[in-house]
Amino acid sequence: MTAESCPACATVAAARQGKAAALVAELQETFVVLAEHQRYEGWCILLLKDHEEHLAALDLDRQARIFRDVARVGKAITAELAPRRLNFECLGNRLHHIHWHVIPRYAWDPQPQDTLWVRPAPERETGCA
Repeated sequence: MTAESCPACATVAAARQGKAAALVAELQETFVVLAEHQRYEGWCILLLKDHEEHLAALDLDRQARIFRDVARVGKAITAELAPRRLNFECLGNRLHHIHWHVIPRYAWDPQPQDTLWVRPAPERETGCA
């Protein structure tokens, strides 16, 4: 995947222009957007501001700055929504652009011990419980 064909890069470009509808904040290394589906209310995705595919390829100082962004978002979600737990995930299996999911987990969660990716897609994509 190249920057030209990357959907995350398109969202970053829209955020830079003030046109990203789901934009929450611009932080040091990332733009924070709400996930398209909000079954897990407050689910945010942090998109690296430039197109890089592998977190481990970045120098440690930059990795630390990125994780500071992630931690700030987690703290804000906790303060506002008081979830039972937060999941922090940096996957890259489908979207080859460094990004982090910060996913609040609530008391109503049907499988709180598992990653939410084991839940059926239609269930993850419905409105808030």
